[in-house]
Amino acid sequence: MIDVDIVAQLVPNPLTIVTQLCSTLVLFLLMKKFLWKSVKNFLAVRGEKMQEDLNAQEQARIAAEDDRREAAIQLKTAGARSEEIVAAAVKEAGSRKETILAEANREAEQVKNKAREQMAAEREAMYSDMQKEMVEVAMSAAGRLLSRDNADELDRQAIDAFVREAADGE
Repeated sequence: MIDVDIVAQLVPNPLTIVTQLCSTLVLFLLMKKFLWKSVKNFLAVRGEKMQEDLNAQEQARIAAEDDRREAAIQLKTAGARSEEIVAAAVKEAGSRKETILAEANREAEQVKNKAREQMAAEREAMYSDMQKEMVEVAMSAAGRLLSRDNADELDRQAIDAFVREAADGE
């Protein structure tokens, strides 16, 4: 069988314990002498950096909140401005509509007046042509009936006067 001393295995050797403690003390003193300031500075810098990040984050949150408020104000202002623009456009469109309608009515009245004047001129020309025709027909009839050549001009004047009187009498 195997002969194992269990008590010797469970209780450590006192010389090993002292050596271990001395080694740990030396390591601790070396760390304190050479590394403690560096580690302390590193932790201080890291703490400051974290605090700066927190401050920057808070400032960014405040700035974002201010921007949000400003955007809401601008949105309200833009809404009011757009309503003003729409109202002005509607008003201008109404005024342009009235102007266009007035211009169209004026042009239509001018066309009507021009048509009336043209009809009156055509009527006058027609009456004048009709009078001349009547004079020619009367002269031709009178000339055939009387067969006179030298009194033609006098007869023509008399018939013109008769036709004018008849036309004025209407």
